[in-house]
Amino acid sequence: MGTLPIILMSVLGGWAVLATVLAVAWGRNLRHERGEHEAEQERNARYRAALRRLEGRATETAAQFEALEREYLVLRRRLEAEAPDTAPEERPFPMVVIDTLDISGEIGLLFEHVARVATAIRGYSAFTRGHSGPEPQKARYDLLWLADCLHTFDRIGRALAGGSQRSLAVACEELLSMYDMYPRDGSGYDSRDTFRRLAERVPLGAATEAVRSIAMKVAAAPERVDRNPPVVEVVAPAPVASVG
Repeated sequence: MGTLPIILMSVLGGWAVLATVLAVAWGRNLRHERGEHEAEQERNARYRAALRRLEGRATETAAQFEALEREYLVLRRRLEAEAPDTAPEERPFPMVVIDTLDISGEIGLLFEHVARVATAIRGYSAFTRGHSGPEPQKARYDLLWLADCLHTFDRIGRALAGGSQRSLAVACEELLSMYDMYPRDGSGYDSRDTFRRLAERVPLGAATEAVRSIAMKVAAAPERVDRNPPVVEVVAPAPVASVG
């Protein structure tokens, strides 16, 4: 027997052994993959079953919600049928009256003006701009005129507290002259520049119109005259009885 057949038989035997090993390994991998595939299919089946249960619960919840919504609509219609159609509208009531003169709206506008001025003044404080922040260049003039446009409001307050139309008219005329001067003054203190720059934050028009409206109402109202002055009753001293 020659050498060549022996070599061929050895090669074929080695190839057969290698093929057997590869087949075994491949078969093991196939079995592992098949097991994973079956486990994945089982997991998917569980997920689908859970999804179907959730869909069933969602359907039940939607049905319950629709039932509650129908009950709500029925109750709402019942309440609307029993309740009045609309709530009574609140009627404006005069809050500030002096000698039967209603100036509630004007006083409200003046309060709003005071709040706007106070807000503008607060913007110049060290707390607002930061303790180390730079002060605005024209802050001293702005603060002067912002405070100036409020400091005569005390006269209107005293006139209202005293119930005097004459004092109220004088206070309004003084305040109107000041507010008419602010946009025109171009002197060294220059109130015109301040109120022009702060026109959006502190408009003078609304306050001016409110004060002018008060003055017009006071001028149109008849002056109160007390036709029944109080009668002072004088009581004579009782006679002293003589003794003896």
